[in-house]
Amino acid sequence: MATNTDFKALRATIKEKCDRDTAKELLEALGVAVGRDYRFNENNSFSIDKNGYIKDFGSTDFNGDIVSFMIDVLGSPPSEAMEWTAKSLGVWDE
Repeated sequence: MATNTDFKALRATIKEKCDRDTAKELLEALGVAVGRDYRFNENNSFSIDKNGYIKDFGSTDFNGDIVSFMIDVLGSPPSEAMEWTAKSLGVWDE
């Protein structure tokens, strides 16, 4: 992990770069199957909106970006979620 990383700026860049299709690709890289309608195959109460945000219309009431999904739903440590996403988007500067 880079020691001089501005995580607030990095998070803003991630949100800017992560549209619906990009979020779908990232989720699939994490092993989450997403259909053409942007709903999760295994739990179709989860879907991806136009801005790349993930929403659960079911019991968890989750609403957030890919980093938040990794932290809150998959249980990833925040720094690892941020680094993996930034590297996947090509915006990680070491």
